[in-house]
Amino acid sequence: MKRVRSLSPEFLSIITGILFTLSFPPFDLSFLAWFAWIPLWIGLERSGWRNGFRLGYLSGLIFTLGSLNWIGNNSGTSFLIAASSMIGSVLYLSIYFGLFGYLLGKGGQVYGNRVFLFAPLVWSGIEYIYCWGFMGFPWISLAMTQNLFLPVQQLAEYGGIYIVSTWVLLINSAIYAIEFMDRTGRQQKLYWTGLTVFIVATFAFGGVRIWQTSHTDSPTLGVGVVQNNVEPRDKWVREKKQLHVEKLLSQTDLARLEGAKVVIWPETAVPAYLMYYASLYNKINQFVNQNDISILTGSLHHSRLNNELQTYNAAFFFSPDSEVKLYYKQHLVPFAERLPLVDVFPWLKILNFGQANFTPGTESSIYPLGSRSESANFGAMICYESSDPVLFRQFVLNGVQIMTIITNDGWLGHSLGPYQHLAIARLRSIEHRIPIVRSAQTGISAYIRPNGIIDHRILLNHSGYFVVNVPTKHAETIYTKWGDWFGMLMVLGLIVWTSRTLFLLKKRVAR
Repeated sequence: MKRVRSLSPEFLSIITGILFTLSFPPFDLSFLAWFAWIPLWIGLERSGWRNGFRLGYLSGLIFTLGSLNWIGNNSGTSFLIAASSMIGSVLYLSIYFGLFGYLLGKGGQVYGNRVFLFAPLVWSGIEYIYCWGFMGFPWISLAMTQNLFLPVQQLAEYGGIYIVSTWVLLINSAIYAIEFMDRTGRQQKLYWTGLTVFIVATFAFGGVRIWQTSHTDSPTLGVGVVQNNVEPRDKWVREKKQLHVEKLLSQTDLARLEGAKVVIWPETAVPAYLMYYASLYNKINQFVNQNDISILTGSLHHSRLNNELQTYNAAFFFSPDSEVKLYYKQHLVPFAERLPLVDVFPWLKILNFGQANFTPGTESSIYPLGSRSESANFGAMICYESSDPVLFRQFVLNGVQIMTIITNDGWLGHSLGPYQHLAIARLRSIEHRIPIVRSAQTGISAYIRPNGIIDHRILLNHSGYFVVNVPTKHAETIYTKWGDWFGMLMVLGLIVWTSRTLFLLKKRVAR
C-alpha cells in the first residue's frame, strides 16, 4: 500500500482511466471497476485535496479516449470531421469526471478521507446529469462495466443504470475504507467478510432473478432477423439497390419457412426514400401480402411542412392488408444527424459539417406486426436511440410487447462501438423485462431475452439470419413504473451534500 501512495497523483489518475477502459465492453474485465476509482482517490488525498478537477478530468480523458475512440472511425464522413467529433466528445465528457474530482477534493478539505464514503452519492448524481437531455450520453454509464457480470445488472429493473453504477461505487468505497483507513487487523477481516457477503448476496439474488425471468408461460411470436452485411456506401450505388432488396427478401423468405411471422431488417436497409421509390416499395408490399408476413425495415423518408422539406431517419412497418406505418427517429446523434439547438438558432442551418440534417420525430409509435392470424405490438428504436433509457421507457409505457433495435454500425468498422452498442441493449431489456430483437447491417444482430441473456447472434461482418420465438407478455418492473426515481434521488442527495460541504468549507475558511 505504501508503494501505491508513493506514485504521483497524475499517474494514479491515469491508472483509474485505464482500469475503467479495461472494465468496459468489449474487454469486459468487469471486476476491475470494483476498485478502479481508488487510484484517483489516493492521488486526491496525496495532493492535499488540491487539483481535484484536473486529476478527475485526466482520469475521464483516459477512459473516454480508450472507450470512445470508435467515434473517430466513422467512415460516413471525412477524417477531419470524424476526428473532431471524437476529440470534442472526449473533451466534453471528461468534464463530468473533473467535476467528480473537484467535489471530492472540496469534500476532502472538510471530511478528510471519509469523503470517499460519500462517493457513490456524488458520482450517481453526476452520472444522471450527464445522461440527461439532448446532449446526454448514457453510453458511458458505469453500469456498462458490469457487462460480464449479468447478475449484478439485474438490479437495473429497480433503479435503471444508476442503481448499477451506485453498486460499483459502493464496492470501491468499501475497499478503500477497509484498506486505506485506519483499521485494526481484526476489523479488516470483519469488514472484508461483510463485503464478500454483500457481493455474493448480489450475485445470488441476480442469479435467482435470471432464473425466474427465464421461465414464462407467455405466448410467443416467431420473429426473424436479417443481417445483410453490406458496406454502408456500397448499398447506395443506384445500380445495386434492387439487388440489395432482393437479397433481403430472399433471406426473409428463408426465415418465413422456419416460422417467422415478422422479419426485422436493419437501419436504412432499403437504400432509398422508400415511400417514393415505387419499384422497391411495391416489391416489399407485394411480398408481405402474398406470404402473410410482416417486415420492419429502416429507410429514409421526407415530407413538406410549412413549405419546408423535412427529412427523417425512419422505420417502415409493413403488414398484410394494411397501410404502411412509419416511425421517425427521435434522438438524433448530435452533430452527425442534426446540429444541437438548430431549432432555437435557425441560422445554424447554414453550417455544414457533413451532418445529415434530419428532423427529429416526436412520437414513440408502436404498431401491430405479424401474420393475419398472429400479431404483437412492436416498437423500433433506431441506432443511437437505444442508449436513451427515458425514450425506451416511453415505448414500454405505450404498450409495446416486443422491442426492436435497428442499426447500421457499419460506419464504425471493426471497432469497440458495435460491441458496446449491443451491451447497451442488454441493460434496456433488463430494465423492463422485455425481449429485444436487434438487427444490425454489419452486426452485431441478436435476440436478447428479458433477463439480458443473448440467445442468438450474428457476428460482426457476417451475413445471415435467424428465427426465434419471442414472448409477447411481460411483467411491469419498478423501473417501468417509476422511471428514474433513483437517479433523481441521487441528484437531490448530491445537491444537499454539496451545499452542506461548501457551507462547512466556507465556515472553516472564515475561522
